[in-house]
Amino acid sequence: MKHPKVSLLLLNWNGFSYTKRCIKSLLNTNYPNYEIIVLDNGSRENEAGKISQIFEGKVKIIQNKTNAGYAAGMNIAFKHSSGDFIMVLNNDMEFNPNWLTPLVHTLTKNKDVALCQPKVKDMKNKKYFEYAAAAGGFIDIFGYPFARGRIFSNVEKDEKQYDSIIPVAWAGVFLARRKVIEKIGFFDEMYFTYAEDVDFCWRVYGSGYKIVFVPDSVVYHYGGGVIGKSPNKKMFYIHRNHLILVIKNWPTKILFAIIMPRILMDVLSFFYYALNGYPSYSWTIIKAYVSLICLLPHIMKQRASIKERVKMRAVHAMPILYGSLVWEYFIRKRKKFSLLYEHAVKDAYFTRFQNQDISYK
Repeated sequence: MKHPKVSLLLLNWNGFSYTKRCIKSLLNTNYPNYEIIVLDNGSRENEAGKISQIFEGKVKIIQNKTNAGYAAGMNIAFKHSSGDFIMVLNNDMEFNPNWLTPLVHTLTKNKDVALCQPKVKDMKNKKYFEYAAAAGGFIDIFGYPFARGRIFSNVEKDEKQYDSIIPVAWAGVFLARRKVIEKIGFFDEMYFTYAEDVDFCWRVYGSGYKIVFVPDSVVYHYGGGVIGKSPNKKMFYIHRNHLILVIKNWPTKILFAIIMPRILMDVLSFFYYALNGYPSYSWTIIKAYVSLICLLPHIMKQRASIKERVKMRAVHAMPILYGSLVWEYFIRKRKKFSLLYEHAVKDAYFTRFQNQDISYK
């Protein structure tokens, strides 16, 4: 098929102005075969109706009565899609006309690639990467996510230093094969929002596929969007969900080795927030652990359903930092990905990532 159909999925939750700009931008896409599906997650003031009225006949609108969360919302949108490829987007993004073609080309030419990610840059300052996924997502052995171009709060200027096409551990914005999603399942709704993408990417690697970064595709992200207006809620999900991620997915021998140091890091975060003027963030850590304990029986049930073979396959396949990102960033002051990568390879923390530059054409 010369131009496989692509379903562009995005959610709206009290973010009408963002969503309107996003759709207008998407409609300028020069790829000839796509559909736009917007799921409204229980927004106030009939935002679904407003979107439908403005973009009548150009966008498929699905309306939820309540906010089901990002993971469940994307699952619903996927069920209403018909594309061979599925593009997961945020509603606070904008696009150049030629953004989609390089992603489609990557999947059509490389059967071992299940997902590919564009370069994500800051809409407010287009010379810089954006906080979310930048030039490809990675994760350390303790479950802390980071990206080429962004480690914790340090975001780099894009000087094409990360324009190689390489396998990445996770992608928050991505184009995926429909057949892969149907085979391994889509987002785990337990997460609600945040880390569901990393969990999904874990299953992708565990099923024998790759995820790659495609620098020729560039998208722009405002960052934060609607949930950025509720920082405490965001911090709650970040602290809780990355713990869920490691408890659910990490192989037993690795989990036993890292779980207590991981909890200690959250204790240190609690005091760091409290002593630096963010007491409400300290409270979110407590709430995150209370929620985690309540969910633990369900997490363990899901863990038991995942075969150990798939877990170990994912560990061996994913480009994981086999060390502590917290230690590298705060103690060793390696605050750029290039510096972290250079020393991590030298110290044998990134051995499965070496020599994996790929020329997908």
